[in-house]
Amino acid sequence: MSLSRNGSSTRYRAVAFVSFFSQVLSVPPTLSYCHRLLVLIKFKLRSTLLEAVAQRQSAISIAIRSSVLASEMPGILDYLQCALGKLLYRVRGHDSKQIIRSAAFKDLPEPNMTLEAPECGPTGSVLLDFHTCLAEDSKGRFPELRWTPPPQGDVKEYVLICEDIDLPIPRLVIHHGLFYGIPPTITTATHADIKQRKDAGERLTRSNWKYVPNLTGNSYIGPAPPLGHGLHRYVFTIIALNGPLQFDQAEQVSKQMIKDAMVGKVIGWGQWVGLWERPWPK
Repeated sequence: MSLSRNGSSTRYRAVAFVSFFSQVLSVPPTLSYCHRLLVLIKFKLRSTLLEAVAQRQSAISIAIRSSVLASEMPGILDYLQCALGKLLYRVRGHDSKQIIRSAAFKDLPEPNMTLEAPECGPTGSVLLDFHTCLAEDSKGRFPELRWTPPPQGDVKEYVLICEDIDLPIPRLVIHHGLFYGIPPTITTATHADIKQRKDAGERLTRSNWKYVPNLTGNSYIGPAPPLGHGLHRYVFTIIALNGPLQFDQAEQVSKQMIKDAMVGKVIGWGQWVGLWERPWPK
């Protein structure tokens, strides 16, 4: 009768152990007994050695198969991600959840500022690959933006945000970058402006703008929509305020806190929308 080594290895070893000593104890303590004992011990050592070699060969075989599978894994993951993206294709269009639909914009529902991205084109243009997860660092560069001040009001501070409003999660909009404390004299934003300072004790960019970390914990991350989910809209919004945003604990500031603090202060805003769809890996 053969025993399975997968589920009954402990039972197999116990039976072999009892069988071995039963054979030894059945022989009287004579010279032949000692000889047989040595023979049995030699036999058991040989069996154990052969078993160890077989297990090692099996382990090597499994490692080789695992290595082959790992080399094919990126392709497998791409197909799985694409299937999931297509399955959730209709989960998109969370326009009502973007920042301009919050209470702070109740008295100014329409834009009165112009926001442009010269290196990409007019609103609705496709973002360039180096703006996205296809960049060399996989993080993407912030597109250069330019805006005009609002026609009326005394601007004290600007807020700049980038939101993905086509995330495949119902009623959820995430920000790729959220910056506040931008001086009123500034009317442009570049990648150098939004890069976070590593030496600062608080959340500051290299231009000393304050920021709210995104889901990756960084000041900004480029578009990286799921494969197979189609075009995503990345909405960049510039907001002009007639008063500065002040918080007791800057390290605890969240997107919701920014929304709440802007109520009664919004005097202008404008948007530029960039499109991007993750292509099939080459």
